[in-house]
Amino acid sequence: MKMIIAIFRQTLDEDIRQLPDELNLKAFTEAPKVLGIGEAGQAADTLAQPGFNSLILSALENDQADQVIAGLRAFRDTLSRNQQGAKIPLRVFVLPCEQVV
Repeated sequence: MKMIIAIFRQTLDEDIRQLPDELNLKAFTEAPKVLGIGEAGQAADTLAQPGFNSLILSALENDQADQVIAGLRAFRDTLSRNQQGAKIPLRVFVLPCEQVV
């Protein structure tokens, strides 16, 4: 199994919410308001840096995880092309995962 962790700016939330149906993602956990700083800038919900990030976790079998990763990569690449190559505030990480309970 693999644990997929997707972190993205809340401005992408509406578009990202369409992906679970398109990618046949049946089970995930979402944390809708997280703070952080990284390559795509800061999400601190302050006057100077308004807004939040969202975080999605999903434990998947390897084949399905690979399909979801490919879908997220295609989503990011399409947005980047539409924005003339701009960096998209979406990061996806994968960790090995084992269900123990």
